[in-house]
Amino acid sequence: MWRKTVADDSTSTSVPLLVHKGLLLVSGDPLVAYDVKTGKVRWSKPDICPAGAQLLFHGGKVFLSDGGVDGILVAYDAATGEEAWRSRLGKSLDVQDTIAIDDKNVYVTVTDFSDAKSATDYRTAVAAISHTTGKRVWLQKRDWGTDDYDVEGTVSGRYLVYTDSKFNVTVRDTATGTQLWSKKIGDDWSWRPTVANGLVFLPGEKLTAVDAETGKTRWALSPNGRRGFNDPTVIDGVLYVKDYDRGVWAVNVRTGKRIWLCDENNRGAQTFRKAGTTLYGAGSSLGGGVAAIDARTGKVRWTFTDDSDYDEWQIALAGNRLMVANGAEIYAMPAV
Repeated sequence: MWRKTVADDSTSTSVPLLVHKGLLLVSGDPLVAYDVKTGKVRWSKPDICPAGAQLLFHGGKVFLSDGGVDGILVAYDAATGEEAWRSRLGKSLDVQDTIAIDDKNVYVTVTDFSDAKSATDYRTAVAAISHTTGKRVWLQKRDWGTDDYDVEGTVSGRYLVYTDSKFNVTVRDTATGTQLWSKKIGDDWSWRPTVANGLVFLPGEKLTAVDAETGKTRWALSPNGRRGFNDPTVIDGVLYVKDYDRGVWAVNVRTGKRIWLCDENNRGAQTFRKAGTTLYGAGSSLGGGVAAIDARTGKVRWTFTDDSDYDEWQIALAGNRLMVANGAEIYAMPAV
């Protein structure tokens, strides 16, 4: 339908795309909103989106930290790019990054200098900020030695779940911030947990489902000689996940039983979206691209790649359009 090439290093397609009311937003500097029908720029704002920032969205607003420059969280109108409000937590508290968002709050990591031992030895915290008022709902300090960066997380119901650079997975109550449990997860902090049906799904050498309330293992799926699992995604009660041999698995969320394994050329799909009976996957490794897979059988319907050198693909659905970004290349394709 259309293709647009933007300036090198102006986008961060390592994080998901955002689609809202006919607009496509791609993380980067400047933060740009494109018309999904035409590809034309509807608005552009420089210096508001830190490198690699995820675009958390709710109620028509996009929420971004300023990357610790002034230690604030800012809400922007997704339709216009205009600032709606900004939130500062306190004199000694700096917002560093966003973690996740739900129907009430934005969850963020915080640098807490209130009882710092030195300029480099300080506490970190996790906070909830109301996305309607910008006011702090709660703040919970973390253990000494934890970092205020490299936190990957998600939220579902009463569970805020995140991993960190100390190789922990932690679950907190979204209402109070109280820590429910924390445990070691291996040697890869960058795993992004997934939560659904009261379970936390963790990738690794095995795909493991643990009880979100207690942390106890409910089931574990072996890759059967393959090289372990990447970050999972749950859509319509089915878990989709890539293994490190470029296979795509569909797994029963409740039992952990494999439904199908797609071992065809699927472009290394690891980010998934679904429309009807088609599962779209985007791969961000050598030979990456986009694949359309039959969600019932795991058979590949078609694949797409380009001649660029980026191999950092993301996808989003906008009505009957599949929005695709790969580095500086942005596409609108039919969702077929």
